Amino acid sequence: IRLKNDYAQMCNIRGNIIQWEAKNGKPPFVEEYHLTVKVKTIVGNRPDYADTISLKLQLTGNYPTSPPSISVLKGVKPFHPNWHVDGRWCYGEWFVNEGLGEHVLRMVKTLQYDFDITNAGSAANGAAGEWYLQKRRSGLFPCDKQPLPDPTTGKGTSAKTGGKKFEIKSIS
Repeated sequence: IRLKNDYAQMCNIRGNIIQWEAKNGKPPFVEEYHLTVKVKTIVGNRPDYADTISLKLQLTGNYPTSPPSISVLKGVKPFHPNWHVDGRWCYGEWFVNEGLGEHVLRMVKTLQYDFDITNAGSAANGAAGEWYLQKRRSGLFPCDKQPLPDPTTGKGTSAKTGGKKFEIKSIS
């Protein structure tokens, strides 16, 4: 049931901003997605920008007890406090009741440098964390203001995640 509901959320967020392809498993029982996210994100401290990020989302064997992993598939890597230098997203705390589409939207908000999501105090990338703290009042953030789709309906900004603040914690 969980994988069916997650697949429905993933279908609801698919559109101009988030595109994806099922890579492992047969819908709705997908275990790996390749995502193309079209948001303006910072990839260097000048700052340098990218308009598209290619990602791999994999469900672990213990999903949903354990979180999915999201990492850069190819190309540029985000320069962000909550992204490891090797291109893995540091999701902070895993919420078992957070649907897969909601989880993806939380990740996309980090790419946008959303103030409610970005946590420089628990940085996976220390250099990006320091840079962000120095620049956070510079007008650079958020670097993309596109409204994200609602994972429950596929329309407009998500009421569930639109105004919700997430605490991002570093994990070992």
